[in-house]
Amino acid sequence: MVIGVTSQSIQPVPADLQKEAEEVGFLTTGGSNMYSGSKYVGSAAGSTFARIFFKQLNLVPSWDTGQQGGSLDMCPSERSAALPPQPVARSLLAIYIARVHIWWPFLQLPYLRRVFQHIYQEPRKCADHEKFVVFIVLALGSCHVTLKDKDSPAALDLNDSGSYFQTALRFFNNFHDHPRDLFGMQAVLLLAVWMLDSSCSSHNNDLWQLSRYIMSCAIEAGLHRHNTDWGFTAEELEVRNRTWWCAYNLERQVATITGRVLSIRDHAIHALLPAASSFDGLNPLEGLIAPIFHKHNVQPLRHMISLRRIGGRILESIYIARGPDGTAMDTTFQQICATSDQIRRDLETWEQQLEGMALKPSREYSEMKVEYCLLQLLLHRPSPTFMVPSRQMASYCSRAASTAIHQWSKIDADYGISAVCGCFRQLHDILLVGLAALYCDWQSMALPQTRSEDAQRGYRHTSDTSACLDLIERGISHMKASHLTRYRDLFQAVRNKVYSRTSVTETSPMESIHAGSTAPPEAYTASEGLNFDVNDEMVYSMGDGVEAYMNQVNEFLDGGGFDVDEALNAWYDALMEEMQGN
Repeated sequence: MVIGVTSQSIQPVPADLQKEAEEVGFLTTGGSNMYSGSKYVGSAAGSTFARIFFKQLNLVPSWDTGQQGGSLDMCPSERSAALPPQPVARSLLAIYIARVHIWWPFLQLPYLRRVFQHIYQEPRKCADHEKFVVFIVLALGSCHVTLKDKDSPAALDLNDSGSYFQTALRFFNNFHDHPRDLFGMQAVLLLAVWMLDSSCSSHNNDLWQLSRYIMSCAIEAGLHRHNTDWGFTAEELEVRNRTWWCAYNLERQVATITGRVLSIRDHAIHALLPAASSFDGLNPLEGLIAPIFHKHNVQPLRHMISLRRIGGRILESIYIARGPDGTAMDTTFQQICATSDQIRRDLETWEQQLEGMALKPSREYSEMKVEYCLLQLLLHRPSPTFMVPSRQMASYCSRAASTAIHQWSKIDADYGISAVCGCFRQLHDILLVGLAALYCDWQSMALPQTRSEDAQRGYRHTSDTSACLDLIERGISHMKASHLTRYRDLFQAVRNKVYSRTSVTETSPMESIHAGSTAPPEAYTASEGLNFDVNDEMVYSMGDGVEAYMNQVNEFLDGGGFDVDEALNAWYDALMEEMQGN
């Protein structure tokens, strides 16, 4: 039993509050609908963090919780697109190389140029698979047209990306039942890459299944292995390696954001990492639009592979299953803390390497920095393993949230809202980062502080969370998804609750979401980088300081800052029992 807490004071999480926490997780699969109750979305999607945070705020939903979004009718009706004028097609191909191919370079560029030329010169002689490639590339290029492209021929395109996608899908249906060969995997990969950035709810709902299918096909084809006896040419081997690692990145990303299990363990993979190849050369137009790929080739992809690998390790160590008694099977809290320490060091090494890649300033740098911050938050926010974060963990969350919001603001200023919040995945990321920032501000005021911390007590993230609210609102408008406004209302309600607290012990019901919040102290100015104090790292070696961590937890709980529910009580009892048994 938690020190200072009686069994009578342990309350179950209210059903409405539990539902709102689950809504945060279901956003990764396109939002909740009538079938959501029978589907599993893991804690890594944010539901555990949201439940813990909302419980501490005594959040009382006063917005419409009965709306059901994410149904199939939210998708655009089937329509088709004709081939655009050739200058528009060339422009969209160049945008595809700059914004998509740089992260997913499994198609050879000379092949792409040939099929684009072929379909304009002899359209009747093009096979269905060639037509599919052309239209899915046009769809992906069109999807990534931004403010930066306002003077390019792509801005004059009369078709929209959804029409290109529907046309590509028609041609895909003509060959989708072919053997699971390399091109078949690449075709499904292209569909999955589209779905990853889609604002259609059913696409997001199917993405995890699709990523698992691709991985199964890739493993069946032996793409995860390197065997020189198979007799592939250097180019064939490179294409196989790239296809494997793109499938791997997709699977790790989707598994992490949905909190679902991984398809393959890292120690079973022996494929070579992508390397520069002769088929990567760009023509002058492409080089102008895709300067990062032109200069750095596959180096950003290689670095992203390392980050996705770390994300999988976080999922397998921090977000593991726990029984009703709060215990984890086949591992100890001490072991998890040691793994957490190593992951933290690996993340910081990864970030240092990013800074040394000469990518800054660029959109690619900002996107990689955001992905790094998302993993920092995944590691340090309230989770099934660390339900009560230490001050140091909250400090990591605070800096990561500020940095992510700073980078999103830069991308928004340069490219527009479509580059930041144009799909469910991005909306989910912004919502969770904003909630993490609010959690840090709540914790800084609600929990006992040291004497030095008390002197500088104040809200740090008022401007950050205001920026998040703006991104969420404009993103929902851009997605034309009015049913998602409940997520804006949820975030606004939490923000009002955090910033309108008149005392750290206030537990009154939540004020109206439309009420203006009390003006907080001077906002913290977010720094661009995550520069951690070496002394903080020494203090925060969890593998060697489990007892120190538990002392902080006891301090927080005894101070009355945390309301204890059944899950938190079971977690605490399990940790105390383990420590007393050592």
